[in-house]
Amino acid sequence: MSLLAFDTHRAVKALCEAGATEPLAEAVVETVGDAIGGNVATKTDIADAKTDLEASIAEVKTGLAESKATLKADIDRVETRLTADISRVETTLRAEIAEVRAEVANVRAELKVDIGRVEASIGGLEARLYRQLWLMAAGIVGLTVALVKLLG
Repeated sequence: MSLLAFDTHRAVKALCEAGATEPLAEAVVETVGDAIGGNVATKTDIADAKTDLEASIAEVKTGLAESKATLKADIDRVETRLTADISRVETTLRAEIAEVRAEVANVRAELKVDIGRVEASIGGLEARLYRQLWLMAAGIVGLTVALVKLLG
């Protein structure tokens, strides 16, 4: 029970002056004193509560600092893994791009060969066409001469 500054003599005297008997006044003052004394915090109670609260705050701060350190370490590990993953993906992509470029170069070379063949084939067809046209022109000239002789 905490100590409370309560003038019990004065309270008993006031109750007696109000018409209460002395035993009744003493019983009431004792009951009220006990009730008030059990529910009132003293400076010592407040100081003890403050000390307990400060200790709890210190524990929370320590816990937060530990959590912060753990989270930072976790973040650093994740960042390291992500950096490594990104590096692997970058290396893989660069290799794949190089492969695609090589394939494109091969396709270009094949297309150039094919275009050369087509051009040669067209040139051969063109020569045969001119030869046929000359033969037809010669035949037409021959027919024209024959027609002129027959008609003439």
